[in-house]
Amino acid sequence: MENARLRFWQRWLLATTLLTMAFGAFLMLAPRFAREMFSWLFYASPTVIDTFGAEAVRYATFMHGALGAAIFGWGIVLTCVAVGPFARGTREGWFAIAASLIGWFVPDVIVSLWFGYWQNVVFDGVFALLYALPLIGTWRICRDPAR
Repeated sequence: MENARLRFWQRWLLATTLLTMAFGAFLMLAPRFAREMFSWLFYASPTVIDTFGAEAVRYATFMHGALGAAIFGWGIVLTCVAVGPFARGTREGWFAIAASLIGWFVPDVIVSLWFGYWQNVVFDGVFALLYALPLIGTWRICRDPAR
């Protein structure tokens, strides 16, 4: 029973890490769509960012791509943890996912709220929930030092 539950949550986590990587790749490889998505998210219109001027649009597009690269890289590391130590139910695997999630989510929420982009908190909350559910579901399993 415990192994089946761990396997379920490990597969969930693996799917989430692959989704994370796909999102990062999307930001890098589809710059116009990424810019329109964030424009819609923050300004309720897909074209507002495009009115900021050519240099500002160029910079926003660059930042979305750079963000995508960082997210893609983070996803690779999380995937390695998900298929390695987390899949074995180790404390270290569980902690690596949890620490990474907290290390991203808490500062990102603070920065987002500081600058008034509450929409980003909601968006990030969806990803955070996708990661938090397997952590909650495996808390007892991964606490066992015998694993």
